[in-house]
Amino acid sequence: MDDDAKPAEDRGREPVVWPEQCRSLMRLASDASRAALKAMAAEREIPAGTVLAEDGQSLTEVGYVLEGTLGMVKLLPDGRRHIIGILIPTDLFGRVFELPLSFRVVALTRARLLTFPLAPFQALLEREPELERLFMVHVLDELDAAREWLLLMNGQRVIQRVASYLILLARRAPGEGAAEITLPLGRKNLAQFLGARPESLSRAFAELARRQVIKALDARGERYRILDPQRLLEISGQDLWLDPPQRPG
Repeated sequence: MDDDAKPAEDRGREPVVWPEQCRSLMRLASDASRAALKAMAAEREIPAGTVLAEDGQSLTEVGYVLEGTLGMVKLLPDGRRHIIGILIPTDLFGRVFELPLSFRVVALTRARLLTFPLAPFQALLEREPELERLFMVHVLDELDAAREWLLLMNGQRVIQRVASYLILLARRAPGEGAAEITLPLGRKNLAQFLGARPESLSRAFAELARRQVIKALDARGERYRILDPQRLLEISGQDLWLDPPQRPG
């Protein structure tokens, strides 16, 4: 295990208030299932570096990211790590079917999670076909998101990868018009994720700002406003869109 990796702590499971991100599940659940979901749900905060599952293990819980960022990380033979995907607020993590993971799941930042123990959650879905159907829509959305994160690496130039990254974040930003986004990864982790050097990332962000495509909202370069979404799409060179795909509810 890495020196900075901390095992996930079991802090006990306490009933929690249902978060806004998951209200759709609650609306479809029967009264009995809604009570069961609330009883088995737990909110917990974990520090950066917490490992939720190692490569080759199976997660024993499923849930949603409420705050912070989780990473899907591959450890390379030479000891380096490669971030192959990230999970940010409203993303689903874990698998309904117990399969060994081919990567480590680790908190890249402090994170707050809503979790359900896997076995009781599976049993509940089996009793509620409509609930299972909606949850599988969430799973399909997760798979779509994973494929789109992989598109980031198709850009030959760093500025293309940064533009694609910002588009995917902007699609999740609330409201309409010029999106304001907060980068979920620091420059070191983002450089690993996008396969670039930190200084190359800085130049890419500076170039996008110079072209008046984005505007930095803080001195640390963590918050940005998207000024010209269409131009950002063109720079990305990817088959992306600004609005997320809609699935039947």
